[in-house]
Amino acid sequence: MSDTPRSWAVVGAGAMGSVIGGHLALAGHSVTLVDIRRDHIDAIRTDGLVMRRPDGTASTVRLDATVDPTADLRPVDVLLFMCKTFATVDAARSVAHALAPGGVAVTLQNGLGNDRRLAEVFDADRVVPGTTTVGAESVAPGVVLMAPATAEGRSLTEMGPPRTVEVSGDADVPSAVRDVAADLTAAGLPAEALPSADTVIWSKVAMAASMAGLTAALRRTVADVIGEATAWALWTDMFEEVVAVAAAAGVDLDVAALRTRCVDTYTSVGPHITSMAADVVAGRRTEVDALALGVAEEGRRVGVPTPVNDVVGRIVKSLEATYDRSL
Repeated sequence: MSDTPRSWAVVGAGAMGSVIGGHLALAGHSVTLVDIRRDHIDAIRTDGLVMRRPDGTASTVRLDATVDPTADLRPVDVLLFMCKTFATVDAARSVAHALAPGGVAVTLQNGLGNDRRLAEVFDADRVVPGTTTVGAESVAPGVVLMAPATAEGRSLTEMGPPRTVEVSGDADVPSAVRDVAADLTAAGLPAEALPSADTVIWSKVAMAASMAGLTAALRRTVADVIGEATAWALWTDMFEEVVAVAAAAGVDLDVAALRTRCVDTYTSVGPHITSMAADVVAGRRTEVDALALGVAEEGRRVGVPTPVNDVVGRIVKSLEATYDRSL
């Protein structure tokens, strides 16, 4: 690992992207936040990024931020994509000029297929897939509130090598991937470089695709879904479809442990409004194409039926198309 701090651009400076960028900047890296929300970016440029903790303390971080990466973003070693999945290709094209020689494009976004989307813009051998449990919410322009686990250094980011790289064990993971993980860990966001990211990505999809789709379609909280028998039966069907598709795709999941983890997580968050449900309530486009509908698409590819994911996903898509006609 080089002792020289790397330069980063976080593409999609929502709550999670801002927290990751803020931690890296505090650790001494050159960081630029890229987002389309001018009020958020203007606030950061004027007053810095304020990262609040659950205990009421806060850190203010000075770092670069822009809504115009074509004009403002200089070459960086790491392009970290945290934007909504449907914006990935357009966002990647807007920053493609800024990936330095030897640099990598890393995706920690929700759902399936994000690395394939990035490979439409960058060489596939420079695209690093992964996932993260970093949690935060936006409080005001320029202000984010960290989830307790993130503030306490208990989040976990996991990533694997580019799909084009054959890896037989930990020692074979490319140094560029290990360096990214080391930067995040040193910044207070624990990270691991794995021989493959498939298991962690599918594990997160199993947790997110089912609950996000149901809470959005039903316009209910997580507690509502786990507390109502019919909704919970639908969740079970969606979960089982996800693990069946993963198995057919060659991804070996510990199904019993994963189900327990899902239940424990849902129980702990209680009456939480998922981001997809919040998008539906606010009349915004969702990431259902990379979650429930992404599972259905992959199911068709590997020959596994996914009727519940398909129907729930299409309900959410129909809601998106008819926000202006809500009863």
